[in-house]
Amino acid sequence: MKSGNVNQRRIKKWLYVFVIFVFLYISVGWLSPVVFACDGLLTRMRVEDYKTQYDLGSTRRHDADVTDIYLFNFGFERVFVQKEEKNGEVFEGYDIEVKKLLPFLYKWERQPNDPAYRVTIGEKKYYYTIVSC
Repeated sequence: MKSGNVNQRRIKKWLYVFVIFVFLYISVGWLSPVVFACDGLLTRMRVEDYKTQYDLGSTRRHDADVTDIYLFNFGFERVFVQKEEKNGEVFEGYDIEVKKLLPFLYKWERQPNDPAYRVTIGEKKYYYTIVSC
């Protein structure tokens, strides 16, 4: 009788581990990509294209001295990042060098007055904003 009880506990333990693993996998996949600086997350919006200037509403504030921005993407597609600048009446994207630090972790440097980034991962497109205090 004791061995049956031990087996039930063992099965229950592995079932909990499996459920937690599946939950984490789905959560990371759903939340990915995540862009952050040393003082918090950047505001994100998924878009269809970059032809329209989007209003992301109220955005998180960041320190003015933030220079490094990191991207965590749980996927294998190539990552492209552009900073967005106003050129006359049109907003244009300019490529930024992105360094791959680890699998799924990327980094780029923020220049002063870079308020928005265009991040393209495979076919998916995102706007990220960073506003300094």
